[in-house]
Amino acid sequence: MRGVILLAVFIVGVFGYTNALIDEESPYLRQHAHNPINWLPWGKDAFERAKKEHKPIFLSIGYSTCHWCHVMEKESFENEEIAKLINQNFIPIKVDKEERPDIDKFYQLVYSVMHNRSGGWPLTIIMSEDKKPFFAATYLPPEDGYGVKGLKTILPILAKAYKTKRAYLAKRGEAVLKLVNEALQARYVPVQIDLSLAQKALKNISQQFDSSYGGFSKRVKFPEPSKIDLLLDLWLITHNTQALAMATKTLDMMAKGGIFDQIDGGFFRYSTDRKWNIPHFEKMLYTNAQLIALYTRAYLLIEKKLYRRVVQRSIKEMDRRFLYKGLYFSASDADTNGVEGGYFLFTYDKTLDYLLQQGVAKKEAQEALEALGITPDGNIDSELSNPFLQGRVDPKIIHLLSQYRAQKSNYPFIDKKIVTAWNGMYIAAKLQASLIDKRYKNEALKSLESLLEQMYKNSRLYHQKYLNNSPTKEALLEDYAYVIKALLAAYEVEFKKKYLDLAKKLFDEAKSKFYKDGVWYFSSLLPADLSDSYYTSALATLYHDMLTLALLLGDKKLYSFAKKSIYEKSALIFHNPQYYPSATKAVLRVVIKDIVIKSKKIQNYLVKVAKIHYPYILVKKGSNEGFDACTIDSCFASSKDFEKLQRAIPKLLSPAKPVWKSKEALGER
Repeated sequence: MRGVILLAVFIVGVFGYTNALIDEESPYLRQHAHNPINWLPWGKDAFERAKKEHKPIFLSIGYSTCHWCHVMEKESFENEEIAKLINQNFIPIKVDKEERPDIDKFYQLVYSVMHNRSGGWPLTIIMSEDKKPFFAATYLPPEDGYGVKGLKTILPILAKAYKTKRAYLAKRGEAVLKLVNEALQARYVPVQIDLSLAQKALKNISQQFDSSYGGFSKRVKFPEPSKIDLLLDLWLITHNTQALAMATKTLDMMAKGGIFDQIDGGFFRYSTDRKWNIPHFEKMLYTNAQLIALYTRAYLLIEKKLYRRVVQRSIKEMDRRFLYKGLYFSASDADTNGVEGGYFLFTYDKTLDYLLQQGVAKKEAQEALEALGITPDGNIDSELSNPFLQGRVDPKIIHLLSQYRAQKSNYPFIDKKIVTAWNGMYIAAKLQASLIDKRYKNEALKSLESLLEQMYKNSRLYHQKYLNNSPTKEALLEDYAYVIKALLAAYEVEFKKKYLDLAKKLFDEAKSKFYKDGVWYFSSLLPADLSDSYYTSALATLYHDMLTLALLLGDKKLYSFAKKSIYEKSALIFHNPQYYPSATKAVLRVVIKDIVIKSKKIQNYLVKVAKIHYPYILVKKGSNEGFDACTIDSCFASSKDFEKLQRAIPKLLSPAKPVWKSKEALGER
């Protein structure tokens, strides 16, 4: 008994406070379990308390590896004065955006409607006891400064307004919800789209392009892999080398920049500068999954060795840090011991001393540090440098720097949450990368089996779980979309029918759950959107799943349904293809038409197929010794000579010839 009492005293002494988040599974929510704020998880109890006490709701949304979430917690949520203001006047609710992306998507839209720009994290929403939002912000400081009101100013004003101007705030909240619902329920008159969409997309993307450093903005830069992938399509379709130049410029700058971890591999989430050298140091599973797939495709098309190295080093680092019992954790933090990038940064003098101690010649060490941008004055903050590549560096020195980094600091916190969608995304990418390195195939297939075993139970797919815990939250549209994508990728390297059968079964389940009255939903109540924001839209991914599944199954009914789904959003895609690159790619697949190459021995030709300069080629195990080239409608060419097809298929895109010239175009009679 004495031991229990001492433990309790110790806990109180160390943490001071404990709130209802202590019982939650989410690492992010548990990070806030010892704040002096009386946080509640999203749920019935919190909303009933708000109504009972007639208090507005203070909703805070973030995730465990978010730097500015940590800053706001330290500055404000651990501040007893601010905690008192919140506890007395509001019902505080915390949401993990990775656990509940549907809630996050809804309130990001609330922020967008109120501010006419995109939001971010941490997201702060203040709303009435009946969930009518009247205030929205992202990061808020504790004190006023730099023209921004701090929480100590804002909270008393809003608390007083809720008591004295509740009717006004209610009308404001109703107006906001009306705009949000209009955006969610918007239906557009479909338009006919033809091949001119390719030229329009190329023109619009080129207007966003940073010709000096690559990427598609002049300030904060995200990798935007869907947009680069579309550029590769546009190059193949239009033969316009500008599309290829924009893609490769961006791929090169990212691969050599500080957004790529030049020491251990893997990409950080985004760059805070135009040159890609000063990243935000989170490593997300989804960022790396999408970039591994993109660099694999780019390597197979243009065979640039840099891209192959990026793929191999990224996979090695993701597998080293995130792999657990066949599945992958979600992310690692930007901060180490409260310092952003602390693990990843170097100081020149100490790093040089370490290399000299390891027997590296002084001149060689100095040249290596110069090639990595590690300078006496630092390149990021004070004396600190983040490595980026501006010359050749001996791999032995890279290995020594990796050792040194691990010795000087602990690796950042890793969120050990397993998200189904992101695992599906990564598995599909690794299967694609098996065309570069064969060993990835079996590793990825084993992960796929683990994913299905752990997250698909009793014919029910789940969204996430934590470590060895059983999953409890049912899947969202994105989970179905990315698991189906992984199954289709598995079929196209292994050719086992079970993958196609399960993909079709999951699609039917997704359609039953999320397709209502001609609208696809992200969750039971939230319509799905097409924008490829932080990663490719779940709905756009599902478009591709439907097209691929229909072609591999020869299912014309499913193909027609896929076209119908895409057609419903055609106006959005037509007017702004640059904002919906993955959906634009789906449209072009319908316009250009996929080719399915079938053969008994197709497995021996996968790399050669991937190198054909035609954007939309699928592969299927057939019964014939030769090769058939087919569309959804019919097989239009056969040959025993694969090289003949390999040379002829790209000619189908020649502007001087009809898109489909069938056997004649392929030199067959």
